[in-house]
Amino acid sequence: MNYTAPPPPPPPPVPTPARTGLAITSLVLGVFAFLLSFFVIGCLFAVIALVLGLVHIGGKRGPAGMAWWGIGLSLVAIVISIGMGVVYFKAVREIKKTFASMKSELGLTEAHDWEGVLAPDFSVTTPDGKVVQLSELKGKRIALNFWSTWWQPSVSQLPQLIKLRTETPGDDLVIIGISTEDPETLGAFAKKKGINYLVASGTNLPAPFKDIQKLPTTFFIDRKGIIQSVSSGTQNFEDLKAKASAADFSGEPKAAPGPPSSPLADSDHKLIPSQAWTKPLAGGQDVCIGDWDEDGQPDILVLGNAKLHVFDLDGTEKKTIALPGQFASIEYGRNKDKGPRLAAYTSWQRKVVVLDRNGKEVWNYSATMGIDGAHWGDLDGDGTDELVVGMNGFGGLHAVSADGKLLWKVTMGNVWGQAIIPAAADRGALVLATEAGGSVRVFDAKGKQLRSFRPDGKYCTQIAASCMDTNASSSTLQGLAEAQGQAVAFDTSGAVRWSSPCTTGGGGPTGRAFACGDIDGDGIKEWAFPDASGNVLLATASGEALATVKNVTGAHLAIVPTREGRGLLVMVLNGSLTAYSFKPEQP
Repeated sequence: MNYTAPPPPPPPPVPTPARTGLAITSLVLGVFAFLLSFFVIGCLFAVIALVLGLVHIGGKRGPAGMAWWGIGLSLVAIVISIGMGVVYFKAVREIKKTFASMKSELGLTEAHDWEGVLAPDFSVTTPDGKVVQLSELKGKRIALNFWSTWWQPSVSQLPQLIKLRTETPGDDLVIIGISTEDPETLGAFAKKKGINYLVASGTNLPAPFKDIQKLPTTFFIDRKGIIQSVSSGTQNFEDLKAKASAADFSGEPKAAPGPPSSPLADSDHKLIPSQAWTKPLAGGQDVCIGDWDEDGQPDILVLGNAKLHVFDLDGTEKKTIALPGQFASIEYGRNKDKGPRLAAYTSWQRKVVVLDRNGKEVWNYSATMGIDGAHWGDLDGDGTDELVVGMNGFGGLHAVSADGKLLWKVTMGNVWGQAIIPAAADRGALVLATEAGGSVRVFDAKGKQLRSFRPDGKYCTQIAASCMDTNASSSTLQGLAEAQGQAVAFDTSGAVRWSSPCTTGGGGPTGRAFACGDIDGDGIKEWAFPDASGNVLLATASGEALATVKNVTGAHLAIVPTREGRGLLVMVLNGSLTAYSFKPEQP
């Protein structure tokens, strides 16, 4: 019997590069997708990697390990890309809103300060030779649109104004388009564009209607003849209609903005400074005032070398508390149930830290682009301070509760400075902030913007604010801002009281270069600020220079009330803490 051995089995197929190529490509693209996912574009690589990985596995093209890695990385990259896309979308939207706000603020310039003021009278001439007198229109709402036929943004506003005229009865609203061009040019252009409201030629008009810096600019005047609001740039129909139909201005009209404020006058009751005491304090960085041990007496709180130094009014150091980090600025606040709180931060870093009386962190509030400043103040009148935080970049202004929760925020550019005037029995709290456009913005306790202005028309950075009358039943509210080398004092409607040359010195845009307190014991607070000569100047709310402390450039300042009712001016400078008292000048 013949026996034939069966042929040997064929060798297993050897994977070829072509059979593992999809898996390798999926893995490589998955790695790229993950690395680029934070820039959103990684999503595109992730989709390709995912498809190639699934094709490899579905076709059973060899080892699947690399394909599974590619699929996993691509899925992670897709999730990250979607998340970052949402973040970028929101960021771009906020940036657009901020720039639009800044653009509007810059375009309004001093015209915005006229809101609430009786509109000055003037006359303009229509193309048919009719003279229109503003005062003769009193009793009707008026929209004055300053424009030009040759400027495209002005022309782009025309359809909205035409629609507003069509939908609003003539007895309720008078619209006048005012240009410096001659009546003939305006008449021909109005006929061509189908303008259904008055157009007129006007030159040599009074402020604020002269020298309009941005076209179009629209003034809305109520039936009492008061300028209610001013809009700069092209507006949508809804905004135009809302402003044109707004309720009349409540209360008495404001005084018209006058010429630049006067300098400080010499007081008839000059004070002479004398050094009460001085203490060495290596590394001193900032100073604030607060009742740290809750004994009913204010303490002087000084930051230095990652420690909080607590001094009494006589200059005795009561305690030293280690802090959980290096900070540059501090601010005292109070929680009525939990006692003192300290907000500590360094400008441009990404969080403000809130500490208890033992120096332990209670909570912190962070910002992606960094903190520009933080200040305590009682927003709701319940006896516990909230925190207002100014953000770098496009983070805006945030109000934070006593336990670190966001209460509200306002979108704007860099918030250079912020201040709180706490709530009192006869009024709500106010929040003031300076921003990238250089304006002072005033908000109520819930973040609603009440007004915006530039004191003396200047660009403002550092700011402080206070109720100047220590009598709680009064509401003498005043702000002080550093504005292009001037300390400018103003009320919360924007009316300027006085100005004087100054420098922020070592306080910087968010440091403590301004201080407010009752130095002479008369119940009215004074301001202390660095003048342009390297001194610290004391000035009254009404604009009188009271005293000068010489050669203290770069000091951080605070005013602390004494038991006798007068104040001590304390300053941190050159490795020491120094207190000055003040006595009347002898005749």
